[in-house]
Amino acid sequence: MNTLKRSAGADLLTDAQEEALASIKDHRGDDTQFINLHGPQHSGKTFLCWVLQQDSDWTYYQALPNNADTPTTIYDHGNPERRATRKLRNHASINGLATVVYVTERPAEELYPRVELDPPEEHYSEIRSNWTDLGLDPETAPSPIQQ
Repeated sequence: MNTLKRSAGADLLTDAQEEALASIKDHRGDDTQFINLHGPQHSGKTFLCWVLQQDSDWTYYQALPNNADTPTTIYDHGNPERRATRKLRNHASINGLATVVYVTERPAEELYPRVELDPPEEHYSEIRSNWTDLGLDPETAPSPIQQ
């Protein structure tokens, strides 16, 4: 994972990830406060978030941060249930977060603008190729079978 995180860059995004990234940026351009990026496990959501973080002023967290460093925050591995998303709203308000990308496996129950990463089979072939180029074992790369 460290190799992937260090190598994260727009040049390694698949077409499906590029579309999702463009949608996130469009929502941010519309001053949307909450954006729900969702998709199946192993679809590349976290990698996309690492690229988003490197590409702009976003701060990436794997859990809801107590003190966010920037007003634009990525919260990965979120709970899509309404109670959790309402807690996120309160937390954002208290901590002055302007925009939050909330990453979940299934769509958040609270109605946020949604960006779905539901990649086709070619997406996984591209990932395996990228892993080979990075010197990682392509046999351990994400696949649709893992879902």
